Amino acid sequence: MPLRMVFTATERERMAVVINNLCFYASQMVIQGSPEISQRALLNLAKVKNEQEALLKRLDEVAREQSDESPLRVIEDLAHLPNDVSQMLTLVRRCLLASAFLGHCLAQPLHPASAESPSLEKRLH
Repeated sequence: MPLRMVFTATERERMAVVINNLCFYASQMVIQGSPEISQRALLNLAKVKNEQEALLKRLDEVAREQSDESPLRVIEDLAHLPNDVSQMLTLVRRCLLASAFLGHCLAQPLHPASAESPSLEKRLH
């Protein structure tokens, strides 16, 4: 496991906040629910982006290396509202993929066990 995949308790809390807000935003798009909840999720994500830029950039590098969806890129793209159903579903998909990537990061051990690269089977916890 790469050393940059080891996260502090505070970083893990921030990742959980991102997961929560990405999922809330995506769910509100699907059910066309409360605009207030969607706006709150966007504000929370913007706050995390501003306050945790270094963490999000580190996650961006790891996501790109693993061909996963980058939470940073999704957060940046949420500023542009989708124009049609296809764009909306694409954005929902990206939110879910970024959340899955973050969940994978949270499932990593608290300390590096070995330097070996995990197989695809071991990547799912």
